Amino acid sequence: MNRFNHIMACIDLSDYSPMTLGYTLGLAGQANMKVTICSIVPLREVNPVYMAGMMYPCREDTKEYLEELKKERIAQIKELIRTRYPEFNGKTDIQIKMGYPAEEILSMIDEVDPDLVVMANKGRSNLSSFMFGSAAEFVFRHCRKALFSVRDKHIFKRMYSGTEQPEPGEIRNIIAAVDFSPWTEHILARAGWMAQTTGAKLHVVHCIGNKEMAWIKSHYIPENTFSEEEFLPKAKQRRRDRLEGQIKAAGIGDLPGIDITIDSGDPCEQILSATKALRADALILGPLGHSRSVKFVLGSTIEKIFRHSPVPVLRLSPDICI
Repeated sequence: MNRFNHIMACIDLSDYSPMTLGYTLGLAGQANMKVTICSIVPLREVNPVYMAGMMYPCREDTKEYLEELKKERIAQIKELIRTRYPEFNGKTDIQIKMGYPAEEILSMIDEVDPDLVVMANKGRSNLSSFMFGSAAEFVFRHCRKALFSVRDKHIFKRMYSGTEQPEPGEIRNIIAAVDFSPWTEHILARAGWMAQTTGAKLHVVHCIGNKEMAWIKSHYIPENTFSEEEFLPKAKQRRRDRLEGQIKAAGIGDLPGIDITIDSGDPCEQILSATKALRADALILGPLGHSRSVKFVLGSTIEKIFRHSPVPVLRLSPDICI
């Protein structure tokens, strides 16, 4: 059964940072993982100092100021850990950089080389709607490691303007969304590891997509004899049998209580519907689907789920099946 050994949290000391740390340290404590905490000081916070240093080099010590800024952020992170997660006090590696957050996070991921990256779907800006190109979405698209995008399902609303603070939730139900792509067994193995680690129930969800149904109907022989009512029950049973075989091949056949759900329709809508119906606390996806595109395509199922899922989304590394 695949497992993670090194976990990295990306925090910016916004309202979402305690939630990000909560999920990170919760998993680390249950699975005895090494923990690295990454934080990026945005250039907008240091550019005025750079400009002042250029204009008044005799009066402004830019290097000293920047070092103090780093020390201050490290102290804030340590205080957050000490007050909320004292069992990890002094047990984490903290790294601070300055620059454009998305680019620096990806650079630090390459340097640290964790197995799993955890970051919130929002940060300091707390935008009421997602913007293409935001740091969270940019990292989700381009990160070559498994990435756990966390969010609080109780306050996940684009126009939310309340006063509740995002908090990590208990992981009791996990959904592994599979499509029989080359990543299916890896998804199942990772989901099984997380279920075993957290004590959660594992639900395996598969959707027979509308495009696939249209292709089958157009290629059905003899022509004009296709009956969806007759086809779907048999197709669902065949896929259930195949999934049961892949669950065993993934090494999680002994995991108790695995539930299999097979539906038809739009994959994104069916997966998001299943998260609500099954009261999921985490959703696990592969890096890509059947298309195996080199890059993420805006509007793809995985990207839509990232944007709209009310529960944390774990997207696996695109390098796991090369």
